[in-house]
This record gives sequence, structure tokens and C-alpha cells, in this order.
Amino acid sequence: MKKTIIGLFITVIILTGLVLRLGPVLEQRDYWYDEAFTGILLRQPWGEMNQMIFDDVHPPLYYWLVKPWASVFGYTSFGIRSFSTFMGILTIFSVYWIGKRMFNERSGLLAAVITAVSPFAIQYSQEARMYSLFGLLMIWATWFFYRALKHNEWRDWALWGIFGGLSFCTHYLSVFFFVIFFLTAVFYEYIFSKRSLLKALLIGKQFWKGVGVIAIFFVAWLPYFIPHMMKGNLGWIGVSYLSDVPKALQIFLFGHPLGAGGVPDANSFKYFFDESSAGLLVLVIMIIWSVAAWKKKIKREEFFILGALSLGTLVFMIVLSHFNLKLYVSRYFMPAAIMIYLLLAGMTVIMFKKVWVWLAVAAVFVFLILTLKPITYNSQWYRVSQLVKSGVIESDYTITTSPFDYTTMRYYISQERLKYHHKANPREDFSGWVVVGNENRLQTIEEIKALKSYIIIDRTCNWEGLELKEINSFGELKVCQEI
Repeated sequence: MKKTIIGLFITVIILTGLVLRLGPVLEQRDYWYDEAFTGILLRQPWGEMNQMIFDDVHPPLYYWLVKPWASVFGYTSFGIRSFSTFMGILTIFSVYWIGKRMFNERSGLLAAVITAVSPFAIQYSQEARMYSLFGLLMIWATWFFYRALKHNEWRDWALWGIFGGLSFCTHYLSVFFFVIFFLTAVFYEYIFSKRSLLKALLIGKQFWKGVGVIAIFFVAWLPYFIPHMMKGNLGWIGVSYLSDVPKALQIFLFGHPLGAGGVPDANSFKYFFDESSAGLLVLVIMIIWSVAAWKKKIKREEFFILGALSLGTLVFMIVLSHFNLKLYVSRYFMPAAIMIYLLLAGMTVIMFKKVWVWLAVAAVFVFLILTLKPITYNSQWYRVSQLVKSGVIESDYTITTSPFDYTTMRYYISQERLKYHHKANPREDFSGWVVVGNENRLQTIEEIKALKSYIIIDRTCNWEGLELKEINSFGELKVCQEI
């Protein structure tokens, strides 16, 4: 391809990715609990923000980078989320650049197309969370790891260590990626360098120097990492199975409902597929192409490394879930998703060298995205907050009915005007929740009645012990006021 045409292609791909990531969704889509946590955190002075980070269960790098960004672009939903959008655009260019060098120009372009239009990649380029940054850092760690295995130069091992260390400071799942990095390096030495398994286990000094760089980041954060691990509450994540891999692939390519916490299902198709069958088809194709490429001795090393770090990490986390270490949540695997984009693009172009093939694959992928059921988002809390802040709904206090709703509303309005009554368990202790606490908790109906004027945001206005009327509604949310 001529440079002018290539430049035009990548420009169009990046602009398309940008357009798909911008729009009202950045400002108007409701913050869910984790995003609201981010927004509340960033609005604090640096000292208080850091203390909240230390008291939480996540590493600091994302927050340290977003705070100066938000100080320029604003602490609004758009101002905070746009940082992830920028990381997402950098990721599109990165997979093009890396795909071009691991495989060829067309592979890089196809990988960029997949990244630009994948609903999963788009979604986490629109969230006030660390996943877009995590994916970007880890894909560069993967690139330098690949170069280091190929050339065994100190510079590449050091850069792998730096990007790996930054990934650790962004999301703790990187620790498990490091285990797979080690195993990949061992089997790379065993398979491709023809060393005995014992010698392969020793790997070499350069590898351990790279590990040493990662260790610097780890040791620096160790005083906070250990308490975070002791505090982590992951009881909401269930045991995972190998049958979950196709579902994960389907989510990576076609996304899941916007603003969904927990362990969400894949977006639904209008035709053809259920929640995992498209992912199963992709998995079968990848296995067939991998076997064919191995037999033909085509890009064995590249397919091995990307496959081990992506699918290998998924399988590893499935195994660990059966030992009560349950972390199998699709958004945690953003780096694996990006590696899958690179792997699929490389396989397609290498196995089928005609130009029209990769264009056809890109077209089919876009067509399948268009056959998804409409991807919608909620703006209920956003709309309620606009009326409360503007004074259209007059009250001294706004009361929510769960710690999650309280956190969301705390981002939107002043904490001084906000209370919560946890209907499910009014006396539950939330002192360990960094942005909830017990300060604004109302334990009894009598405490609610004692307030001068208030509104309650709930899914119903039928409350035992209170006479309420519905004065407004936004989707399932009802704005209730005392009669």
C-alpha cells in the first residue's frame, strides 16, 4: 500500500473511533457506583484524594492522571470521562502500530478497525474508570515483551518492566498477567529456543532484570497493596468455567449493556446468535487458524505470545476461581480484549493474503455490530440531579434508598443536602465504604419524618409509615414527596 493511502486509512479509522466515542453519552449517561466513586474522589484536594485512595482497594495511577486532566477539562461527566476517550484513541493507533510490526500493514489496519468500532472498546473509552488506561499500558508491555523475547535486549526488557509496573499501578489484575508473562517466556524458550524445560524455567538474566523493574513499582506500593488485598470484597463474583470463554470473546467484540456493574452478559443480537454463540464461533475459527498457521510455520511466535497472554490469562483466572480467587469479570480483561483484536487481525491477514479478505472481515464485523439490539443507556439520575440542582424540585434534603444510589447522587449534588435510608437493611454499617460512611445514614422512618422537607428517590412511592406522592418520574425512578 502507498503511504498516502495508508495515512488516509488510519486517519479515517481514528476519526471514526473518535466520533463513536463522543456524543451525549459522555455527559448524560448516569454514573454507576464505580464511576461516581471516581468523580467524588477527584473533586477532593490532593491530600484527601490520596487518603481515599489508600482507604480504597484500587491502585492510584489512573486517579493521579485524571485529576490534572479534569482540572483542565472540568469535573463534569464529560471532563472526567474524556480522559478514557483519549486513552481509547491512543489505543486505536497503538494496535495499528504494533500490528503493523508484529504482522504487516494490513493486519495493523484491521486491528485498528476492530478496536475503533468494537462496542466493548468504545464503552470503556466512555467510562470514568481505569480500564481504557489499563488496556493501553498493558498492550505496550506486551509489545516490548515480544521484542525482548525475540531479541533479548536489555532496553526491551526494561521497557516491558516499566509498562508492566505502570499497569500494576493502574489495576491489580496485572499481577495475574505477570504470571502468564512468566509462563509464556518459559514455554517460548522451550518451544522456539529448543532449550530443556529446566533451562527454560531459568529463562535468563535479562528477563529477571525486567522483573526487577516491575518489582520497584510493586515494592513502592506494597504498604498499600497488602491492606487493599485484605479489604477487597469480591463475594459478588461467582465461579467461572471454560464455557465462559466464548461469552468473554463475544463481550470483547460486541460489548455488554452500558453502565453495567457486576458480571454482565453480552449485548443481544436481533438475529443469529445468543449470548455466547458468536464468541464460540470466533473461538473455533481462531483454533482452526492457529493449527493451520502452526503447520505452515507462519508467524508461530506472534500467535503463540498473543494467544498465551489473552486466552491463557482467561483460562488461568477460570482455574483460580475454583480455588476461591474469583476475579473473572470482562472489564478486568481489557488488555486481553485488545490482544484478541490484534490476534484476529493477524490471523486473518496472514492466512488470507488478498486485500479484499481483510476488508470483507471488517465489513462483516461492522454488519454484525449493526445487527445488535439497540444499545441504550440510562440518564435517570442525571436528569433528577439537574432538577434538584436547578431548584425546580424544592427540598432541603434528597434521600436515596441504597448505598449505591447514594454514591451516584453524591457525585451529582452536594453531600450536605443528601441522605440515605438503606431499605434492605436500615442499620447496616457502611463505615468501611470510602464514599458512603454512616454520617448521612437514616436508620428509621422517624428520622426521615424529622427532616423539615425532603424528597425520596425510589422505584416506588408506596412506603410503609410515610404518606408520599409521586411528583415526577424518570424511567424506573420515582421522585416522591411527603403529602
